[in-house]
Amino acid sequence: AITFKLSTDSDVRLDFVGWNGGEALPQLVVTSHEPTNEPTTNPTKGPTKFPSRGPTDVPSVSAISPTLSMTTPKHTGSVISEIDIEPSAMATTKYSSPDAKNEGLLNFSVENGEERVSFVRYDLSSISPMDVVGSATLHLYLVRGIPDSVSETVFNVSVHSLPQSSEDWSTGSVSYNEPLESKGEFFVKSFDTFLIDPSMGKMLYRVDVTPAIDLSQNAVTFKLSTDSDVRLDFAGSQWNGGDETPWLRVAVSETSYSQRLRT
Repeated sequence: AITFKLSTDSDVRLDFVGWNGGEALPQLVVTSHEPTNEPTTNPTKGPTKFPSRGPTDVPSVSAISPTLSMTTPKHTGSVISEIDIEPSAMATTKYSSPDAKNEGLLNFSVENGEERVSFVRYDLSSISPMDVVGSATLHLYLVRGIPDSVSETVFNVSVHSLPQSSEDWSTGSVSYNEPLESKGEFFVKSFDTFLIDPSMGKMLYRVDVTPAIDLSQNAVTFKLSTDSDVRLDFAGSQWNGGDETPWLRVAVSETSYSQRLRT
């Protein structure tokens, strides 16, 4: 067994979740990898033995299902590949400027229902349709929160998948009056956000989006929104030089490789 002690020297009380019927208890995720001497390959061109993004000291919050950790495959066989994918298209629509085609380049924002809604697409063509997806995790960097009400301190963000809009749109082509096709849209995950201390600069949120990954499709589009009375700015593709662009990590299990070798 292992025991952890948590404390702070700051003049503040911080309550971590230990309630809600036990559905949000602190979780420990242990990740293992098979040792290899093979070099890392470009994640945009094929599977890689190691993630292209290394460890980060950015404060982070995970919205990972307790029944499926970030690197646990659905089928028997250990994870041998984690593929990191950058966005191929981004957009933020605004209800109060319905014709504006904001690209989400600096701020990738959500606000108060339809006031601001953001979309991001990822190309999945680097992953073989024969592969078995163990997990998929969306990484979002919150850089600013502007609440319209002092009564709220926790702000929920929803992630939906738009299957009909995965391949037919580009950055700068979407507005409130020219929306993406919503047929077949389904809820994937929601996660709670908190206003960040300006001295922190940013907060990393990891969101489990595994149910949205369909390798029979060449791409996936996510829609982000909030019903909270707040504007939340996640980092866009040009924020801080593009180092905090929303990115997707897909873990592929060994089962698929073994099956291909036998056929």
